Amino acid sequence: MDITQSIQKAINSNTNWKHSDFVSAVDALSLNYHVDIEINAEKLGVLSSEEKIIGYVHLNYPIILLENNYSQQIESILSSYDIQYIMVNTLDDQCLSVDPDIYNTYFDYMRDLDNFSADDFYFYNVT
Repeated sequence: MDITQSIQKAINSNTNWKHSDFVSAVDALSLNYHVDIEINAEKLGVLSSEEKIIGYVHLNYPIILLENNYSQQIESILSSYDIQYIMVNTLDDQCLSVDPDIYNTYFDYMRDLDNFSADDFYFYNVT
């Protein structure tokens, strides 16, 4: 699944995501889920439900990589935000791809941009 269009929409969105919307979204999610992020050191927060990681929330851009099973509930909680959701069956499913020019301009180095998982995206971009 090519996520280039979703990435471009998030990068070009006219939101105040990094400065205030991110914190508001995390507060809303925290009512039902746990979001773990060290704001001063990390670029992605880990979204979990009952000790199971279900997704990742990007600090700089309104992007959430999320397991399909949780999509309706998360989208409902965050319906007032302009967020790009990248849905996957499982976080380790090697189903994602992205245009290298777009990815390399905004994100940290990752080996294979034609076949990676949400976990890979997290691992290469967390700090």
